[in-house]
Amino acid sequence: MSATAVARQIIYGLFELDDEGTVLYSRVEPDGETGGATADVSGRNFYEEVAPFENVEEFRRRVAAFAAGSGSADRFNFSCRCGDTAQPVKVLLARVRERMSGTRTKSVLVHIRKGA
Repeated sequence: MSATAVARQIIYGLFELDDEGTVLYSRVEPDGETGGATADVSGRNFYEEVAPFENVEEFRRRVAAFAAGSGSADRFNFSCRCGDTAQPVKVLLARVRERMSGTRTKSVLVHIRKGA
């Protein structure tokens, strides 16, 4: 995948992820800015289908570590690598309370914006 492909990926926006990385809710912001939301990627695996950049496993570990911890929110800067280039992003994580819909689901909100 080329660097321009990463820039066009639907990685910017707000995503609610379960423990497996399935997108439970999404509000995609294709340009990394608020407004102009487009495609709904609910039901897709965030790490495999939505954000398939080269170092996505490192990103997954950061989210999993947050989910396993006790903090209610966290933030970090990350570089989505693709070949010789990287797209910097700012990531905000927040814990979502368990929902009741027959089964309990723990989820994490992941908000990704373009970084500097």
